[in-house]
Amino acid sequence: MSDNQFVIENFEPKKSYHQQKKFDCGNKIINKFVHSSLKKQVNQNFSQAYVLLDAHENDRFSAFYTLTSFKLQVDELEKLSKGSLPRDIPCVRLVMLGVDLSLQGQGIGKKMMSDALHRVHRASKEIDIYGLYLDAAPNATDFYLSLGFTRLDNDGNDKIAKMFLSIDTINQVLG
Repeated sequence: MSDNQFVIENFEPKKSYHQQKKFDCGNKIINKFVHSSLKKQVNQNFSQAYVLLDAHENDRFSAFYTLTSFKLQVDELEKLSKGSLPRDIPCVRLVMLGVDLSLQGQGIGKKMMSDALHRVHRASKEIDIYGLYLDAAPNATDFYLSLGFTRLDNDGNDKIAKMFLSIDTINQVLG
């Protein structure tokens, strides 16, 4: 895998992506979203999407993630609070992230998250953002913990883990 093999670009809903309809990351919900909802979500301005294209395979749709604006309630961040916070906490939400099964285990997920963190970092210089929030599937929780995310749900046994990474931590990591 070489750095020039892959390129991350803004997802363009009017563009046809090679193999998008055959994308398979092993998660039925994410696959269905890519196949039938991604274009609509971006077209309607509900989220912004970024896609990883594999230049060695005719710019194949190989991975993606989506970001949207979001707000957390102050009680959801009590675990991380270092003082008083406003009732509504502005943040960015990572809604979906998927890497094709053929590329999993090769650092593509980290590459996509690095891109997302850089975008959140840049956006935080223009508007108030307290951090990055996501709901992680059980099999992805350890991945996000390894990137510095904190569980907000006290390591509950829920199927989905509520996770957060503060903008202070993102800024420290990225400089």
